[in-house]
Amino acid sequence: GPNKNVNMRPSSRTSLIIDGNTAHSTGWWWKHAGAFYIGGALYYDADGTTLVYNAGRDQTKGNRSPCKVDHCAAGNCNAYCQPYDQYWSRISNSKAFLVPGPGLNSWSGRAEIVGYESHDNGLSAEALESGFWIDNMLSHCRTGEKIALPSGGRANDMKGDGFFWYDTNQEHIITNSVFHNCGYRDDKYNQYDTLPDRGCGIDTDIDSGCSSGSTVFGFLTHSDQFNPELMQGTKNITFKDCGRRFKLYDFRSSPPNSTVSGRNQNWLDTDGTASGLNGPALIGSGLDDTGLWWKVDDEVIYDPHGPLNFIKQSNGPERGLGHIKVWWDDAVHNEVGVTVCGNGDSKPCPTLGYIKHAGEKFASDNGLPVTANADIAGPVGGYGWVLQLAQGAPKSMKLELIEVRWDTPLLLHVQYPPGTGFTIEAHAAWCSTNQYYSCIE
Repeated sequence: GPNKNVNMRPSSRTSLIIDGNTAHSTGWWWKHAGAFYIGGALYYDADGTTLVYNAGRDQTKGNRSPCKVDHCAAGNCNAYCQPYDQYWSRISNSKAFLVPGPGLNSWSGRAEIVGYESHDNGLSAEALESGFWIDNMLSHCRTGEKIALPSGGRANDMKGDGFFWYDTNQEHIITNSVFHNCGYRDDKYNQYDTLPDRGCGIDTDIDSGCSSGSTVFGFLTHSDQFNPELMQGTKNITFKDCGRRFKLYDFRSSPPNSTVSGRNQNWLDTDGTASGLNGPALIGSGLDDTGLWWKVDDEVIYDPHGPLNFIKQSNGPERGLGHIKVWWDDAVHNEVGVTVCGNGDSKPCPTLGYIKHAGEKFASDNGLPVTANADIAGPVGGYGWVLQLAQGAPKSMKLELIEVRWDTPLLLHVQYPPGTGFTIEAHAAWCSTNQYYSCIE
């Protein structure tokens, strides 16, 4: 029978039908423990005999990404699972309630969550991997019932959050979903709703379960190393009796400055129901040191909750969101996460230049700070982006992780002395040149 000497790959054992389930009153041993959980790694330890299951975010052993093809049966257990063979786990018509952390948590990626309900949980859902679609979700953060807890439990440690956008290599889509009584109730956040019983409550109510940091949508902004790129979009979002709607969350105590991830935060609000603009909108960071980067016209609306900026997509031709990562000196960029630009550990991340929009409106604006981790996300479709480094124009420059749609173009400006010669190449990803084709043009 099956044993450690028989080649097998757990990720090839894909999920069966998960429909019509209920999970509740669980997850007290770990703040990320979900009532529904997808993830973990299964492998033999270094001794060759101990079978280990790591329920957490193990990215070094095993493979947490389900695959429709059994590569072990084909003789190569370590073969890469091609995108067209990658499997999407699906949970439908299921419900979670009374969980101190997330009602649903996935650290395996590629999941479809349809018809999910969350009631009286600390966080309705958490998705920390690439490829995640949530449709027809009811996030009822607080029903108004007194929360019964195990001995020693405190209801106001259960925050009452709706959903948090994560920070890097993620793709999240939420559609046709309702958020009900989520977010902290405070007069500072009454711009959208003034009902006296809005939100999850107040943090002094020990029975309701709410925190002064509670929000409907949260954004992780502690990192200079890991950044959002373009990763999140929504359609047909409904807020019902909610308190604070948005929050840029930096867990560092008294952070000395903002971060690359904080300044790059963005969101494609395809129909304007999240921003309230009632039409396609772009949502971007509202941090002070972003300058005019997200304030691309006089009708941009500032949201004090995040803070965020709401941009009408229809106010400019070919307007959209774009992302690039710029490399100009390996010695500089290879220090990211080592000596500079860390992951919430307050390593210095000095400004090495700025990027701003071209055009008269932005002539006196510094723009967005550019650091050794030169991840840049922002509005595209205008006159282009102007990159200015303190060292001057780079002798060599490489653009990676380009995310630009064909109908929302990006023009990048870098000023060089007259007469400068250029060699420009395009390199295909994951490509090896052979006698039949070239990977460079």
